[in-house]
Amino acid sequence: MMKGRLVGLREQRRADVETLFELAADAEHMALADSRPFRPVSLAARQGEYDKRQSEPDPGSAFFTIQRLDDDRGAAVGSAGLWMIDMHNSSAHIGISLLPSVRGQGLGRDAIEVICRFGFEIRALERLSLETLEINAPMRATATACGFVEEGRLRSSAWYLGRRVDDLLYGLLADEWRARPSEAS
Repeated sequence: MMKGRLVGLREQRRADVETLFELAADAEHMALADSRPFRPVSLAARQGEYDKRQSEPDPGSAFFTIQRLDDDRGAAVGSAGLWMIDMHNSSAHIGISLLPSVRGQGLGRDAIEVICRFGFEIRALERLSLETLEINAPMRATATACGFVEEGRLRSSAWYLGRRVDDLLYGLLADEWRARPSEAS
C-alpha cells in the first residue's frame, strides 16, 4: 500500500466493486468522470468488468482503491489511477473518484499526492495530465492545490446533463513536483 497523510492506495478487490457501486450508479458523478454517455449498469455487470480487468490487465493503466488510514477495516472510499500511460513520452493521465460521504475532508488531495508520487517516483514519468469539466470546482481547486497548472480549455467540448461545458486541461511536470515544499510531496 502506498500511504499519504490521510489515505492509502491499495490493490483493487472484488468487494470494492460493490462498495463503490454507488459512484457507477450516479448519473451526475458519471457525467463528470466519464466522457461516454451515462447508462445504468447492474452490479453484476460491474463485477464482470472487474473480473475481466483481472484476467486481462491493461499495461497502459494502473488503478487503485482509496482507503482511509484511520479505518482498520480498509473499506474502500474511492478509486484513483493512471491511464493512457505512455512510456515513450513518459506521461499519463490521472484521476480520482470519491464516495459522496467522504468528499470535502481532504482525502482527494491526499490521494492525488499519492498517485503523483506513484507516477513520478515509481513509474518514472515526467508528466501527469488531469482533465476536468469547468463546472467541477472541487476538482479544479484540488488540482491547483496539488501543483497542477491549467494548460488549456477545450471550449464547449463536453456534454454535461443537458448542456455544453468546457473541458479544462491541467498538467504537472516531475521537476515541478519535486521542487514543491517537502510537506506537500
